[in-house]
Amino acid sequence: MSDHTPQPTPKVHPASREVLPDDPMNLHAIELDGDADLMLRLLVEEYASMGWSLPAILDLARDPNYQAFHGLYLQLGEDAMRDRITAILSRVGVMRVTVSEAAMPPENLVQINLSASLSRRAADA
Repeated sequence: MSDHTPQPTPKVHPASREVLPDDPMNLHAIELDGDADLMLRLLVEEYASMGWSLPAILDLARDPNYQAFHGLYLQLGEDAMRDRITAILSRVGVMRVTVSEAAMPPENLVQINLSASLSRRAADA
């Protein structure tokens, strides 16, 4: 038996560690076979739930930095993409929230006399 006990690897948060050229945390997109209609539906529903409109979702699909969405855009074309997104949005809707602050009402202090109210109740009983 050896007296050597293995030392655990220290835990380092990815945000605070050194970035190396062969860093395994780099993202690499690849194409996979799958259901393009399902992928489009899921992407549109996700952005619709965050309040994105048809023009905003189409702009995202046109952007080559969003590879999956852009790949669907290239595969379907502008008109078919617009038609399908419109159909999905008409079925699921778009979540929209408006936050507004009402003006504070002026402070009007009102004196409530509880003792008179309580004495009337006691007299009625």
